[in-house]
Amino acid sequence: MNILFVCRFLPHPWVRDSGGQDVYHYIAALSERHSISLISFVTPGQEEAVDSMRRLCEKVVAVPYRPDALFARLWRAGWRLLLPRVYGRVFSLCYRKSLRDLLNHIPFDVVIVDGMMGQYGNLIHKAKKLLDEIDVYSVVAYHIYSNEKRCLSRMWAMLDWLKQQVFELQYASSYDGVLVRSKEDQEFLKRFLPDQNIAVLLPWFEGLDTLLEITSHRPKGNRLLFLGAMNLPANVEAVHYFVQSVFPMIRQRVPDAEFYIVGGSPVPSVWRLTAVRGVVVTGEVEDLKPYYEHCAVNVVPLLRGGGIIVKTLNGMAAGRPTIATSWGNAGTGAQPGRDLIVVDEPELFADAVIDLLTSRQLWREIATNGRRYVIDNFDWLNNIKSLEKTLQSMLGGTSEAN
Repeated sequence: MNILFVCRFLPHPWVRDSGGQDVYHYIAALSERHSISLISFVTPGQEEAVDSMRRLCEKVVAVPYRPDALFARLWRAGWRLLLPRVYGRVFSLCYRKSLRDLLNHIPFDVVIVDGMMGQYGNLIHKAKKLLDEIDVYSVVAYHIYSNEKRCLSRMWAMLDWLKQQVFELQYASSYDGVLVRSKEDQEFLKRFLPDQNIAVLLPWFEGLDTLLEITSHRPKGNRLLFLGAMNLPANVEAVHYFVQSVFPMIRQRVPDAEFYIVGGSPVPSVWRLTAVRGVVVTGEVEDLKPYYEHCAVNVVPLLRGGGIIVKTLNGMAAGRPTIATSWGNAGTGAQPGRDLIVVDEPELFADAVIDLLTSRQLWREIATNGRRYVIDNFDWLNNIKSLEKTLQSMLGGTSEAN
């Protein structure tokens, strides 16, 4: 098959965000048997990353993206007033022209479009087109709205959520098929689009690779770990909630407990959390494995979510017992009480952390079951076969969802 990936930002071997890692590993796997092309925005300094993708792809089209240029920021801000935030910030005439030229010069069989780029589907006429909803963004927009307390911001968030749902469903219905990362997202979209071909495509994450090599023995110390891009609102909200509402109760009973916040681009409010005794903010790190090796408990105190929460799966795969809120366990399919612990109240969250830190038997049980769940349910080779089957069924004209 001749396949084109239409991406927001460049997937490459060193990308840190889970969505970019996901797409990169699908491209890498598919390139072994198919002809792959790629178009994406590219920020300054990514020349080496572009070269790495050219070694995998037949064609790479890099559209310049200037995150700090004044005119570009004003342009994106204007479109965010007309379109939902997710789509407004990626509207680009240059991208549209580059994609149109690419489609006119190469006869693709299938075009896989990043969900954030859904609006570009109207340029695809000759090939089958598949919308890759890494997250169902209207669900995320709803969480932002429901968690907002300030009156004007809440009204704006409600408007963005309503617009997002209308646009997202319109885009999803206009494609030949839709990919999602969890059965929950599949069921959500099926309620609105019962006749659409919606297939579940499980994500790639570090836990399928290096984290499985970590010994499952309880490490020394009482280090807690939260991992994620620390400029994303959901992650910022989660660590503030944990430090303010949960961590003090843990420190009262486990005075040497430490909370490591690991992830790139921390906003100033996250850096300021280091003023709290026991809190460590690392910023971006080159290798995640040592942080999982030295943590005793992986915590995922998210207050909003969508898609499938990879940081939860990574902790389980690393053989580290994981405690999450209900949103922190979104989409994983893991069973609370067996594979991980799921609690939503601050007091119960603190109690669960303390129980794991003080009971070696409970620690071993949750750690073992969590890792086993990932091994049994996330097989990368089978996932690639599932994707190829979905693509082939589209070309064959069938409409069965996986």
